[in-house]
Amino acid sequence: MTLENYSSTVLKQLAEAQNYPQVETIITDAVNQLANKSYPVIEYVNELERKIENLSPLVLSSTQFSCYRYALVYLHNYVVFPE
Repeated sequence: MTLENYSSTVLKQLAEAQNYPQVETIITDAVNQLANKSYPVIEYVNELERKIENLSPLVLSSTQFSCYRYALVYLHNYVVFPE
């Protein structure tokens, strides 16, 4: 599976998320799976961020919009720049 396909799959999972802990779980699981397969995690993060940023808020529910925005923050703070 290519990184683009994988990020599209995760994007679909994020669309179903109802709260922030679910978003965190989806992202954490996805990153762990990539790390286990020796994929470049930063490339995946960049691809997923790009896909989220390109979503139109006009077609999203408020929950989806909120979860996608939180996913961007979570990706940036906890994956790109972990503590």
